[in-house]
Amino acid sequence: MTPVTGPRVLAIAVPVVLSNATVPIQGTIDTAIIGNLGSAFALAGVGIGAELFAILFTSFNFLQLGCSGQSAQALGAQNYGRVLNTLFRTLVIAACIAAVLILCQKPLLWLGLQIFEGSVQTEAVASQYFSIRIWGAPFELANYALLGWFAGQEMTNRLFQHQLVITLSNISLSLALAVGLEMGITGVAIATVIANGLGVTFAVIVARKRKTHIAPKDWWLDWTRILNRSELWRVMAMNRDIFIRTALLTLGFAWIMRLGSLQGDEVLAANIVLWQFFIVSASGLDGFAIAAETLVGQARGAKDRKALRQAAVISSLWSGGLAVAVALLFTVISGTVIDALTNVEEVRLIARDFALWAALIPAFGFAAFQLDGIYIGATESKLMRNAMIFSAAIYFPMAWVLSQSFGNHGVWASIYLFLLLRTVTLLWFYPVLEARTSTPMA
Repeated sequence: MTPVTGPRVLAIAVPVVLSNATVPIQGTIDTAIIGNLGSAFALAGVGIGAELFAILFTSFNFLQLGCSGQSAQALGAQNYGRVLNTLFRTLVIAACIAAVLILCQKPLLWLGLQIFEGSVQTEAVASQYFSIRIWGAPFELANYALLGWFAGQEMTNRLFQHQLVITLSNISLSLALAVGLEMGITGVAIATVIANGLGVTFAVIVARKRKTHIAPKDWWLDWTRILNRSELWRVMAMNRDIFIRTALLTLGFAWIMRLGSLQGDEVLAANIVLWQFFIVSASGLDGFAIAAETLVGQARGAKDRKALRQAAVISSLWSGGLAVAVALLFTVISGTVIDALTNVEEVRLIARDFALWAALIPAFGFAAFQLDGIYIGATESKLMRNAMIFSAAIYFPMAWVLSQSFGNHGVWASIYLFLLLRTVTLLWFYPVLEARTSTPMA
């Protein structure tokens, strides 16, 4: 396979960093729109509603992760028919999951609200937001599959364009509906649904063009093969492990939100503002994690252990450098960002007290993000699952103890504990991952 070098890593990562940078901008503008309504209830309610969708949709991001790793390995093995079948198979699974979510929306909303301790007004806002955005489930889950497919083939320029369509559409529609037409929370939710639909439309057009270039002469859309029981079982076995890992990860962050909500609506609103720092940094660092997914996956498909280690090391060095730079930047601009995100003075004051915790997260947590990418590219879903189960078993009770002992400082310390546990456990299993790549290293 093509040698793994710094420029090649950057060529994959930079479009993803730019792409992901647009995601928090979209979320930040939504937060600013709601945050400037002058109500902590509105900001906390939308924050809870968004977190409920993070639990739902992020729990199913195995659609993106699995499609990325599997298509990368198929590309590394030069099996172009499998590259195409991987996308169609993943889209079918996404459609089925979306249908179940829509049919079960009422019990899902009720269950989700039990996680948090918001006031009656806050829960009413969260319910309003949820009941609209749930109809975008087919679009959001299909976008996961398409983004993963682009990433697995080093098509990160297309991934950037895809995400740009969603982000610009969402921002424009949010401003037009929520501010221009004064629809408020309803406008923000509707804008998200429409923007994701436009994203799917663009991505399907790009995928059709890609198909004409790589499809073997004897390939056709064979649904019997795509829906073959053994193929689906293999994919779902991997997806099951990633689902367990992702569900625990998402619940871990939801647990943080829950512990923050116990501190009161103002503290919860402040934490939601500060959480934007985490989202921005995670989205930026994800570029190098996706570079690791792509290159590690291709190395695994080509059975080249040397290339796998090069991909892991080089992408991690770049990720670490970016993480430190972002942490320093956040430390300097935290006050300005907080003031821009909310005009509620009490929320601003609370957020400033905890800003340093949020600002330094990138430097402390980049290794966990990067190791995720390495394991996804290698499709070592069982090792990821086992590492997460071990981490969660320690994290959940310790987070409760920290929050009870140190208040909101304990809540933020819990995030650092979670990232540390994930890093240590994934590093522990890494030699197994490398040993399973066939070609021995000199």
